[in-house]
Amino acid sequence: MSPFLSLLPEVELPYEKIQFDDKVLYTVFICLIYIFAQLPLAGVEKDIATSINDPIYFLRGAFAAEPKTLLEFGVFPIVSSGLIMQLLAGLKLIKVNFKLQKDRELFQSFTKMMIFLQYFILTNIFIFAGYFGTDLTIFQILVLNFQLVGTGMFVTLLAEVIDKGFGFTSGPMMITTINIATNIVSDIIGVSHVKIDDEGNTEPQGALVNFVQSFRPKDKTLFASVLSAFNRDYLPNMTTIIIVTIIGALVCYFQNFRVELPIRSTRARGMNNVYPVRLFHVASLSLSFSYCLLFYIHIVPFAFITLIGKNDPNNIVCKILGHYENVNNLLAVPTFPLSVFAPPRSFFYGLIQSPLSFVIFPTFIIVTGVWFAYKWQAISGQSARDIAKEFKEQGLTLAGRREQNIAKELSKSIPLASATGAAIIALIAIIGELLGLKGKAASMVIGVCGGFSLLELVTLEYQQAGGGSAFSQVLGAPTNI
Repeated sequence: MSPFLSLLPEVELPYEKIQFDDKVLYTVFICLIYIFAQLPLAGVEKDIATSINDPIYFLRGAFAAEPKTLLEFGVFPIVSSGLIMQLLAGLKLIKVNFKLQKDRELFQSFTKMMIFLQYFILTNIFIFAGYFGTDLTIFQILVLNFQLVGTGMFVTLLAEVIDKGFGFTSGPMMITTINIATNIVSDIIGVSHVKIDDEGNTEPQGALVNFVQSFRPKDKTLFASVLSAFNRDYLPNMTTIIIVTIIGALVCYFQNFRVELPIRSTRARGMNNVYPVRLFHVASLSLSFSYCLLFYIHIVPFAFITLIGKNDPNNIVCKILGHYENVNNLLAVPTFPLSVFAPPRSFFYGLIQSPLSFVIFPTFIIVTGVWFAYKWQAISGQSARDIAKEFKEQGLTLAGRREQNIAKELSKSIPLASATGAAIIALIAIIGELLGLKGKAASMVIGVCGGFSLLELVTLEYQQAGGGSAFSQVLGAPTNI
């Protein structure tokens, strides 16, 4: 990577400490920029009929990816490259000495190069597969590459602004959380009308708005119209919204589960406190990792099926990997064996058409999520040994335990909490996906976990700022806390 260090764009670290109010502004405006960047692609007709529809429809929500827009691939290359590189370094599969500035620069630059390369590869796979239309000219191909790869580089730098300390939490998580929140609001009360058939009939995107309008049907009976509001497959429906709300409530409920270990100071008498070991010790990173693997599992066969097999069921490639069937002129649903790694379109449809997906898909999510959580807590600075080292530096120890046994005692709860929390997060997401949420369950879990992480960081920063924020004064809050 050494020859490329001077060529890759990079956001510089802030020269001075960023104040709380400035962090709020940076975070808000970066999220607004991302949301308003969901512009349609130039040179691609919005309602063009293609032989290949969306093959990753159930993965988009977890990575803030919007189809047929500049944000076609969202933050997936950023998340996947970061997780993979950190795992490789943590598992000692690549040698990186993070104490050396040169090694850190090379590591960050290689990660960024992987991000840009993934945007380029994904863009051209979709172009030559016919996702954006067939018989594209050289000029159209270049324009699409310029838009999608250029936007990917821009999003990478946007996320890096937050990562470098100008905003709260991590950039990809912040962007994903805000995008998920806006999509949920749009799915519930979105008033924009979407074309649903070739005759030009439209329906509101928002499930609640459509439910209210179903009581004054135009071309259906009242019963059929209300029933459609609960079971329509092509747009969000009331059943989906109810299940998503329950999933969000479950995540909020389990978010508060923790074990409080009593700690005391070794430097001052009478100073006692507790150290919380949370059930969601690694938050939703385990689920994000599982969905990154699913993305690769689907995108690689998609390239072979469409570029080599031409999505022809009689082709030898398609006989081995399966092919795609277009549904509702929106989704490209894979057939066996690829279908076992995808959630069913609906519960009853899945039981009939792909019963194996009810076994393999949940097993894959749980196993990969638990494995990642166990490994991540050990290599990300959150292991029992790392926390014991922090305790020693701060003059803290577990009450009733010797200082030499801190790591041993913490190792009884931290790995168990990480693995158990990952399994629970996976189960919540799986239940929603098997009920036919098409990725909305996973995105809801990731969004709620990200929202809690953001809230905690904002609260901590506010307390460290002494409550002297201009925002608190505008809102009428007390200046001292």
